[in-house]
Amino acid sequence: MRVLYSSWKEYLDRSGGPNSDPAIMPWLFSKSFRKQHPEKIREIKKTLGGQYLSRNSDAFERQIEANNSTDTRGKLGQISVPTLLLVGNQDELTPPRMARELEAEIPNAKLVILEKGGHGLYWEVPEFFNETVMDFLKGQAAVH
Repeated sequence: MRVLYSSWKEYLDRSGGPNSDPAIMPWLFSKSFRKQHPEKIREIKKTLGGQYLSRNSDAFERQIEANNSTDTRGKLGQISVPTLLLVGNQDELTPPRMARELEAEIPNAKLVILEKGGHGLYWEVPEFFNETVMDFLKGQAAVH
């Protein structure tokens, strides 16, 4: 993952500014979503490219640095709150196998793998995403 994040940073450093084609975009969406919804991809790309994924984005630069410098393995067992792990079956950036690793380390983790969707679940399958998150939160409210 560090190589991937570093390559994004290098790309952003060399890119032509906020309207350049963000290198991360293919990783956010499943192949089927990219093929079936090119207009949505263009809309999201326009929004994210100017606000977040541009070479001038301090937020994205900080995220890349945090991802490259942080290793939480061996520390996840310290999480003491119920945790929802939500991943799309077609997520190429953080695939279900990575979520299973997190589930194994986090006490009281609930893993939900959505049959459809890549990394950007809230864009690809917003109804399923929202329903899953709300069900999890309602379940927590009922316990407490």
